[in-house]
Amino acid sequence: MNETVRALKRIAGAARRQASESSTARRFAGLHEEQARRGVYFVELAEAVNALGLSNPFERSALSVEPTHPVPPSRLDREFKKLLRATGIGARPSELGLSLVSLPMLAAFAPKSEAARMLNSAQFRAPLYILDNLYGFVFPRLSDGRFHNHCLAIDFWGSRLAKMPKFLAEDLWKIRADTLLSGGALSGRLLFENLISSEVDSIKRSQVPELVVRSESHLFEIVTALKERAAGAKDVQLWFRGQRADHKVPDRKSLLPFGLTPYSNISESSLVPSLYRRFDEHFESFDLYEQFLHELTEWVDAARHIIPDDASLSSNFVQRNPHALSASGLTSFQRGLVLQQYGAPSTYLDITSDPMIATWFATHKCIQDEVGVLDFSSMEWSGDDTSKWPTIFVLPLVVGAHPFLDLSSILPGDVALRPKRQSCGLIGGAGNLARNYCARYVGLKLRLHPQFRVRTQIPAEHLFPSDAEDPAMRHLRSLGLGAFGRRFPLTSVCSN
Repeated sequence: MNETVRALKRIAGAARRQASESSTARRFAGLHEEQARRGVYFVELAEAVNALGLSNPFERSALSVEPTHPVPPSRLDREFKKLLRATGIGARPSELGLSLVSLPMLAAFAPKSEAARMLNSAQFRAPLYILDNLYGFVFPRLSDGRFHNHCLAIDFWGSRLAKMPKFLAEDLWKIRADTLLSGGALSGRLLFENLISSEVDSIKRSQVPELVVRSESHLFEIVTALKERAAGAKDVQLWFRGQRADHKVPDRKSLLPFGLTPYSNISESSLVPSLYRRFDEHFESFDLYEQFLHELTEWVDAARHIIPDDASLSSNFVQRNPHALSASGLTSFQRGLVLQQYGAPSTYLDITSDPMIATWFATHKCIQDEVGVLDFSSMEWSGDDTSKWPTIFVLPLVVGAHPFLDLSSILPGDVALRPKRQSCGLIGGAGNLARNYCARYVGLKLRLHPQFRVRTQIPAEHLFPSDAEDPAMRHLRSLGLGAFGRRFPLTSVCSN
């Protein structure tokens, strides 16, 4: 057991002892005693969580692996019934993509956050509030009996507004629902206007535009045209992400009459990073949460040894990311890259600068076994529902204005071959409180028609090089991260 894991166990033990003391529960007034003790436990574990170096470098309140509330998932429905009383809303929170937030917990994790400022107001004294953990909106029910909305994940956007002319910042603030959540769609319509039909309807204009791609040559034509348009805009880079289908966030239009999730009139894709897709299953008990942190700690410790210190990368990060909370944000990107690329979940969404790599992932299905072996095979698709077709998401990202890094800005040289072969980049900003944060940067969807065929074949072994080729793979395997029984095993491709 290495020192990092020993430190985690030491802090976790102290957190359990602190939570068991009767006086500590008073820190969370209004909560059930068990919930208050859980709140104390999670707050006391903050030191261990911070030591992982995975903290969100752009959004204080969005968190990384800290829970937003102390309620066990098995009891979430009961708490929702209390908060939704007399509304007639009967759906379960899991069906609606909703969660809860404890402002005192959040303020303890992020003392300079919006949550901490809210606690200074007498309006926000309830122990729990409804939270949309896809977008970071909290919905307090105030004295007028109505639900109001307040965005907690707004640091990055606020930082950008602060550097704009006052009149422009004020205008953007007035239409913040569009500029905050639909910025990518609006940018895509402006940037790619020569390829996309104009749209006068304001609701439809806020939806990400789509193009149907019928062949590989057609894809090349579209990408060439997109790159020509992007080249004419200052500091814009085109990034891509391929998925076998366009997964949607839950339909929450039924909540609109109650003032909840008022932005749900626009259907959006789910681009939730891997860490949050099954996060709640680690949250039921202290044991499960500590096991989860234990595995992440081992991965982070391995990443530390892979990533060499590079002063030029740190300097470049500061220069390119004026809206980052601190220069240490590069560490989060670096560790996130190793975790995301080699088998552990991360808070980042991996993207690629190569549209053919995105096409490969969009048109191949994957089965992973219990020891991390990946078996890829070409897929076939049919039907008229374009959301079920393989989709390439196009993200027009602006250097310095959007929370992303390319591979050369994250890792030096050939430290890790897999992300290099995949022309990888990472986009950040997402957190446990704002899981679908990255979806706001999608500017266009390329739907691959059922008649689409890939002519340029790429072997899986090229994209996922073996231990013999990839020094990062060798190191991770030498540390036992490919062992049987791990929750997050080191991944490798099935050898033919």
